[in-house]
Amino acid sequence: MSGVLVLGAGGHGKVVADILLCQGIDVLGFLDDDPASWGTTRLGLPVLGAIATYHRFDPTGLALGIGSNAGRQSVVAQLGDATASLWCNAVHPRATVAGSVRLGRGVVVAAGVVVNPDTIVGDHVILNTGCTVDHDCEIGAYSHIAPGSHLAGGVRIGEGAFMGIGSVITPYRSVGEWTTVGAGAAVVTDIPAKVVAKGVPARW
Repeated sequence: MSGVLVLGAGGHGKVVADILLCQGIDVLGFLDDDPASWGTTRLGLPVLGAIATYHRFDPTGLALGIGSNAGRQSVVAQLGDATASLWCNAVHPRATVAGSVRLGRGVVVAAGVVVNPDTIVGDHVILNTGCTVDHDCEIGAYSHIAPGSHLAGGVRIGEGAFMGIGSVITPYRSVGEWTTVGAGAAVVTDIPAKVVAKGVPARW
C-alpha cells in the first residue's frame, strides 16, 4: 500500500495527518522516536516505529509532524539527501494561498491560513491555524508562524524563527534567525537574531 508517512506522532503530527487526509492523500501512519508510542494509533492510523525506519515502508512521501523548529531541522539533517525527493507539502483545502506564492519542500499550511501574492515560504515552515501572511513576505526555512499570528506586507522572518500565538508584525520589519517572538507581541521594529522578544511593543 502506498502513501505518506508522518514523522512525529504528537499533537502537531495529528494536525499534519488530518490536513493530508483532507487533501485526499493516503496516510500510511506515523513514525516517532518515542518507543512508548509504537503500536498505538492516532486518528485511527498506526504508529509504526522509529523515524529512521521510514525506508521499510516504501512511502510515496514524508511529512514532518514536529512542532519544534530545531526538531524539524534535526530530523531533516538525520535523514539526509536520501529523502530530498520525498518531502511533501500539507496544504489544507480551507487555506488560501495566492497563485504567485512560492512554497518550499515539506511546508505545512493549516486551516484558515491566508498567504498573499509574491510571498516566499522556505523549506519545512509551519504556517499554523488561522495565521495570515501578506504580500511580498519572505519566511525562512524551519520557521513557525503560530496560530492567529499576522504578518503585514514585506516582512522578513529568519530561519528557525518562531512567531508566538497571536503575535503581529508591522510592514517591512524583520525577525532574525532563531528568534522567538512571544505570544501576543507586537513587532514594530526589526528584531535581531537569537533573542526572545515579547510585549507591546516587542522588546528583547
